[in-house]
Amino acid sequence: MLSTCSTIYAEDNVLTPYKKHGITILWENDFLNFLKSDRYYSNGVRIGYTSKEYDYFNEDNPMSWAKNISIVSYNKPHITRFHMSINQEMYTPATHGPGIGKNDHPYGGFLYLNTGIFNRTADTEEHIGIKLGVVGSYSLAGQLQTFLHSSTGQLVFAEWDKSQLNNEFIFNPYYQITLRKYIFKTKPFSMDILGTFDTALGNADTHFGAYGLIRLGHNLDNDFGMPKMNLEQDYAPVHSDKFSIYVFAGGGAKVTLHNIFVKGNSVQSDLGYNLSILRYEASAGLVMSFYGVRLGYIWTYYTKDYTVQPYDHHAVGALLVEFSF
Repeated sequence: MLSTCSTIYAEDNVLTPYKKHGITILWENDFLNFLKSDRYYSNGVRIGYTSKEYDYFNEDNPMSWAKNISIVSYNKPHITRFHMSINQEMYTPATHGPGIGKNDHPYGGFLYLNTGIFNRTADTEEHIGIKLGVVGSYSLAGQLQTFLHSSTGQLVFAEWDKSQLNNEFIFNPYYQITLRKYIFKTKPFSMDILGTFDTALGNADTHFGAYGLIRLGHNLDNDFGMPKMNLEQDYAPVHSDKFSIYVFAGGGAKVTLHNIFVKGNSVQSDLGYNLSILRYEASAGLVMSFYGVRLGYIWTYYTKDYTVQPYDHHAVGALLVEFSF
């Protein structure tokens, strides 16, 4: 492969801000994983906005102080953009009927604002953010899922009113850093490797993890990968109008110290289980973008979240639609 792609084309490595805003619609659901299961992490929806990019090192801007919101690129040239989104996640047991089966997953809903900052260089993307929201009936997850399932003729989960987490305010900061290394880079197509370190600290989720992704396709410079909600590696929108298409596959490991959707609220520990401290993930998918419009699909498989979990794995599919303007 390398011998057939020996002609490397030169590209301008000067960072150029992408002066378009973005709207993101992301849907994660275990129905989209081809196995059509309906349990555990069952559904997630995001509707979000991302600002245009700013070069605070070379632009006269009253927000230039924001260039200092960085760890790996502090006081070094980089491109900055901001984001905010409304997100909802749903967690259910494997059984639909009354009661919760032995060792089955607790009911849980999470409604939150996700906001933060992306910092980009030629080969790195840094993501600093925070999730603010609620779990419990205030999340409206039970009400929404019951309405959708009953409206479409699907089985309705019977215990949302009795067995879900108590209402609790969530404060959950997080940090992600992704580094890119090209294996080869040509005009028709290229291959790169993305390595991501991810950590979160909060009363919903406390963990750290490391993940690798290999991509093969055309114009990989358009982005750093497809975003996720509940599963790690939450990347920024595109930063180029060029046509791009690529396939990808990867995986990694996650060390979890706290997960409210497994452990339960602190005052409701009888609903919780012992965490599986170490969890593994594998994913694959396809992304295509042109002129600021990006479409993508990703399939993610991961091992059990808690030690007595009846099913030793779960899989979730995700669809992405993104518009830049």
